[in-house]
Amino acid sequence: MLDEWSGLARTYFIQYGYVFVFVALFLENVLFLGAIIPGAVVLILCGSLAQKGEGFPFSLVLTGFLGTVSGDVVSYTIGKKVGTRLLLSKKWGKGLTAMSERVRNEPMLLMFCHFISYLRMFVPISAGISGVPFRRWLPLDASGAALWVASHISVGYFLSLSEASVYMKQIAVAVLALLVLSIGVRTFLMRRRVEPPLEK
Repeated sequence: MLDEWSGLARTYFIQYGYVFVFVALFLENVLFLGAIIPGAVVLILCGSLAQKGEGFPFSLVLTGFLGTVSGDVVSYTIGKKVGTRLLLSKKWGKGLTAMSERVRNEPMLLMFCHFISYLRMFVPISAGISGVPFRRWLPLDASGAALWVASHISVGYFLSLSEASVYMKQIAVAVLALLVLSIGVRTFLMRRRVEPPLEK
């Protein structure tokens, strides 16, 4: 599968250049659209192509970053404008409801959601639904997008495709564990605060 995606990404990149990178990342980060090739794979493959002289790493990072954040902003805006209707959707309602209840108080989730495909799709729109202020959400989202794009392109640049695939899966697992731990600690501390003091 990775070989097929590699050939497809290379073909599109040669034909359309950085426009392909922007569009692929934009579409993957807008709920309901998705991309033909997963964004993480696009970034890794573009890093590999840059190592072979078929692109410039900095330009790829900038283009991927702009595509990712642009898609996230569209998702956030959709959540803010029509969030109530989406919560009633049979297909998306349950997932969006659960995520919307979580994102308001979890800055780590807003920042590192890009490293997990499911979260990458749901967190920006859930932030809009839950009323997270745009001025608070955007810096966290953009910081996480920059880390995600730069790390994937760097891994693709310095490692073989097979090594990069394994390495990024390990990073995704580590980030997921970090998020679960962060949410668990925050939930525990919040419960401790609301518990009434024991009577002497």
